[in-house]
Amino acid sequence: MSIIISKAICPQDHTCPAIRICPVAAITQKGFELPRIEKEKCISCLKCIKFCPMGAIREEQNDET
Repeated sequence: MSIIISKAICPQDHTCPAIRICPVAAITQKGFELPRIEKEKCISCLKCIKFCPMGAIREEQNDET
């Protein structure tokens, strides 16, 4: 499982509010571009998913079959 940010849903016109609630600083953003989740840092706590007011952050299931 990994956490992704949907470009189609994220408004990208402000600083991402989920940045400040990430306990390991795994969400980064340059200006008002689409925020990025650094998979190496992410601990999958899901706080960002619960916090995102637009619902743009979600889990992506990895098919490992």
